[in-house]
Amino acid sequence: MLDSNHEFYLSSAERQLIIKGIKRGLERFYKDREGKPDLVTERNFISRQRASYVFDSIYHISKQHPELNVTPEIRTAGQSYEYVSLFFETRKIVVTFSQVKRPEDLPEYSEYRNEYTEGNRLYNPQLSFFREDEEFNLKSYKHLVVTFNGSHGPDPLFIWIGATTPGQNAWIYHEELKEGVALG
Repeated sequence: MLDSNHEFYLSSAERQLIIKGIKRGLERFYKDREGKPDLVTERNFISRQRASYVFDSIYHISKQHPELNVTPEIRTAGQSYEYVSLFFETRKIVVTFSQVKRPEDLPEYSEYRNEYTEGNRLYNPQLSFFREDEEFNLKSYKHLVVTFNGSHGPDPLFIWIGATTPGQNAWIYHEELKEGVALG
């Protein structure tokens, strides 16, 4: 777990908010699906539906905790895909969420995450040669992405957090989100 001096640090309470949001969203999703027959084409939308439950839960839980100074925002990617981002304004960190199959998997490249990952250029020692001017530095958010797999039931197989390179093709930093977090 990163210490509080690290650029990508989230406190135990902030981590707990994210974990609870994912777990509650998955619990609600699977409860609502209980007893319903499988559709032959459900693969087309079940993943997005599951993500929507998670986004909804994260949004509402973060609204219940103003002491954490986190602002949830509903954003739209493309014409129809809505997602939730969490903005930790005091530290200029934005967190997005992505379902993946395995803990080490990078999220699929996305245009909407691209605007956020540019801020990570400043915090990747390998890319430090390419740092932009001071005005750009002041406007950039550090971007963290939380990855999880909830496709096997209400208890996610894993919940990881990390920062990717601006091209979203490698991890700058990546760790199990639940490490060092007392869940209650």
